[in-house]
Amino acid sequence: MENAVFEADVTAGPQGNPRVLWISFLAFSLGFAVWGMFSALAPFLIKWYDFSATQVLVLASMEPFFAAAVSIPLGILTDKFGGRTVFTLLLLGLTIILFSGLFAQGYYAFLLLGSLLGLGGASFVVGNAHVSSWYPKSKQGIALGIFAMGNIGITVGMVTVTFLVTRVLHGPDGWRLTFPIFAISTLLMALIYWFFTSDSPHNQHKGDSVREIVAVYRSGVLVWLVPYLYWASFGTLTFFASAMPIYLLDQWHVDAAQASMLYTPLLVVCVAITRPLGGWLADRFDPLRILARLFGIMVVLAVVMTMQISLQVELFAIYGLALLSGAAAAAVVKLIPVYFRHVGAVSGLAKAAGAACGFTMTVTLAASKHLLGSYTFGFAIWALMNGAALYIALSRVGFRHAKPVIEAIPVHEAIPVH
Repeated sequence: MENAVFEADVTAGPQGNPRVLWISFLAFSLGFAVWGMFSALAPFLIKWYDFSATQVLVLASMEPFFAAAVSIPLGILTDKFGGRTVFTLLLLGLTIILFSGLFAQGYYAFLLLGSLLGLGGASFVVGNAHVSSWYPKSKQGIALGIFAMGNIGITVGMVTVTFLVTRVLHGPDGWRLTFPIFAISTLLMALIYWFFTSDSPHNQHKGDSVREIVAVYRSGVLVWLVPYLYWASFGTLTFFASAMPIYLLDQWHVDAAQASMLYTPLLVVCVAITRPLGGWLADRFDPLRILARLFGIMVVLAVVMTMQISLQVELFAIYGLALLSGAAAAAVVKLIPVYFRHVGAVSGLAKAAGAACGFTMTVTLAASKHLLGSYTFGFAIWALMNGAALYIALSRVGFRHAKPVIEAIPVHEAIPVH
């Protein structure tokens, strides 16, 4: 695998930067809070604008769709120009988009606005590369796991939006004031990020050309297998965060406010709290062995969820998937700096896959309901995707001949090289 792996220089490598880690965590949390806005608004749009469940599912899928589209170029730009510059510009872009929400009218305008707000979800790519550049390989699992807890920002966004809409911002268009409220937050965070973070002096590829960075996508099958594993792990969050409010409302007649303020935010919390654990385990053991065990249980839970036995059983399966997927996503993220020099570019591809999963599976679920009258087929597809991830982790296809960084995996757990 040309240009895919490298040997770490332990003596000259970075030792960590808590300030960058925690500010990146806060900025990422805010980006995900913005990303969660339309998932929270979706059930209310059914009532306000007489949209169908299928229309609102498509609307909710636009944010992960746009996040997928911009993640790869954002990753490349981060490798080229550094996380401080790119994250600051991303936050300023979100500020402009949020203010434009005051003027959106009609379904297609909401589709466009919802798509652009997906930029908040793509902030993961920038922060992931920025944080990883400051930490040695032996500590990147836990550092990136802490950073990735910013997933909990979706909960903050959904609860805040629902609270403002139901308790504070009254009147026919009062809900629109949620956009400038969030816009002020992103503007302040942009200023904090610019003035209080810095780029790592250990980032060795800021001088690389875009062509050199993009070459990683031609380095072999591994650069595509890792994003698929992220599709199946992080995709649990992007899929259910987009679809869960509408699904619970339509299938189980759960109150719209309860779906947005309780059930879906709890899903996000479940994903977030296990990410540091997954990163910690991946620092100490073979990440693929961990992934095989996690995906094995996830396949079982996905099949249970497909049966839709009762609301209680469905919630048990969904939250179980969320807990396991958070740890699995952290283990997958650990693989990226282990095997690839250009962390931003590969993180962008992985994030694009995870976000695309949210879009693709939400649309698949909507199509299943619209064409077949139930959600069963859509959930069955999800179970099969988890099964494919289990096969990759168990068989180690694509990984057996790839040489990991020596310090990244303990010797007794290292993957043999033939």
